[in-house]
Amino acid sequence: MHILLVNDDGPPSRRLSPYVRPLVNALQDAGHLVSVAIPAASRSWIGKAHIIEAPVKATYVPPNAFQNDGSWDETYSPPELQEQDGKSEPDWVVITNGTPASCVQLGLFNLFTDRPPVDLVISGPNHGRNASTIYNLSSGTVGGALEAATCGKRGIAVSFGSKDEQPMEIIQAAARLAVRIIHHLYKNWDERVELYNVNIPMREDVETRPVLYTRTLPYYWSRGSLYAEVAKQETNGMNGTKGHHPENGDKLTNGVNGVNGVTTTNGDSSHFRQRDFKWSAELTDMKKALQASEEGTDAHTVLNGSTSVTPLCASFWHVHDFSYGVMEM
Repeated sequence: MHILLVNDDGPPSRRLSPYVRPLVNALQDAGHLVSVAIPAASRSWIGKAHIIEAPVKATYVPPNAFQNDGSWDETYSPPELQEQDGKSEPDWVVITNGTPASCVQLGLFNLFTDRPPVDLVISGPNHGRNASTIYNLSSGTVGGALEAATCGKRGIAVSFGSKDEQPMEIIQAAARLAVRIIHHLYKNWDERVELYNVNIPMREDVETRPVLYTRTLPYYWSRGSLYAEVAKQETNGMNGTKGHHPENGDKLTNGVNGVNGVTTTNGDSSHFRQRDFKWSAELTDMKKALQASEEGTDAHTVLNGSTSVTPLCASFWHVHDFSYGVMEM
C-alpha cells in the first residue's frame, strides 16, 4: 500500500514531534511505501487551514539528516548504496509555510508523481490526544484527514495520547498498534465513513488493551480560555532562519508575518485604541469535562487506558427533518 503521511507537529524532534519517525518506521516494516510531507514548523490547532498568499517551498530531506531539535543537516550526504542493498529510504518533504491540509494537497497531486497513486492518507501521530468536538474541529491532525476526505481519499487521524516524554518501548508499542488498526480499518472500511479519528493511550500494555469504536464527546467553551491580554506589544520572532530550519519551529507557531491580517500596517503608531493579546490556553475546565465524560465517548475511552476509534463524516451537513423553504418573518 502507498501511504501519504502528514502531521501538524512538524519535523521529528524530541520536544515537538517525537512520534512521527517511529510510526513511519513501523509502516515501512509492515511493507508499505510511505511518502512523508510535513510542515516545516508546528501547525497545531490550525484545523484544515491553508495559508493563502504565502510562498510555499518543498525541501526533500533524507530522513537520517534530521536532528533532535527538528532541524536538519544540510551537509548530510546519504552513503552510496551497494548493489545488494536495494533502494534507499525515500526522502521526506518539508513544506515551508505548510499546514497539514496543504501537505495533503501537495502530497497527493504534486510531490510524489513518480510513485504509484496514494491508497491512504495518515495524519499524525499527534503529540497528545485529539478527543471531543473542540479538538476535532481545531486539530491540525484531524484537519489533515479531513483534507484527504475532501480529495476523495480515505484518511485516518492518529494521535498518541501524551505530551510527556515517553520511553521508546512505549512509543514503539503505540506505533505497532497504530499499524494494526490502520490495516484493519483499511481492509474493513465502512462506506458511510469518510475519516477515522484514532486516539491511542501511551502505556506499556497498550497492545493488549481494548480497541473500541466510540462517539465524539460534545464540548463547548464555557468561557474565554485561549487568549490572555498582555500589557505591551510582544513580538513573536516571525522571521525565518537560514538554511536547514526555515521556520524555526521552536519559536514560530501557526503564522506567517504579513499574511492574511497577521500584522497591521499601522502597528504601534496607530492613534486608535489598541489592546494586545497572546495565545494562552487555559484548559482546566476542558480537562475536567474530559475526565467526567460518558462511557462510550472518545475522551472517556482514551483517558481510561483503551484505544478510541471514532468514525467521522467530513461535511457540515444540513440538519435532518428541518422545515426547509421560504423563511416567514
